[in-house]
Amino acid sequence: MILWKSEGYRVFAQDEAIVSLNPCKRRLWTEKGSRPVQLVNGSHKNACFFGAVSDIDSHCWEAEWIDEDSFIEFALYLMEQYEKVALITDRATHHFKSEKVKRLVKELDGSLILWPLPRRLPELNPMEQGWKSARQNVTWKLFHDSRDLVNAVKSHITCEFRMDLFKFWG
Repeated sequence: MILWKSEGYRVFAQDEAIVSLNPCKRRLWTEKGSRPVQLVNGSHKNACFFGAVSDIDSHCWEAEWIDEDSFIEFALYLMEQYEKVALITDRATHHFKSEKVKRLVKELDGSLILWPLPRRLPELNPMEQGWKSARQNVTWKLFHDSRDLVNAVKSHITCEFRMDLFKFWG
């Protein structure tokens, strides 16, 4: 990672998440014997996100679905902002087995690096902490419109979530 930074790459930990429009349940203190009420809107809509965090900033991008095409769009979105990008990501099929993604990495000729995290260890991906933080601080609220939910999650990830990758992977 230090070598990539010295060569001018912006290093990101990347991950995806699906967030439901219905609020998630949380633990809460109530009077003994009372039954708290959780309001829901009855919608089964979800919002899909791609997120990336570096030691300087973080990005959150809404997608129609989590697949290879959306991953490529997200990678190109990051490439528009930075000349060289290194994405440290899980081993999802749409990251490493996709022919489209392999072709993109080859076409970008070294300006995009994909680096896999070890299998079955999501706790090694700092972006997981971002999704956990968003679910704890945002998704417990009742949103009547999916746009409001999307804006709240994006705002949380891009404005409030920060992570020092060097300390995290120390």
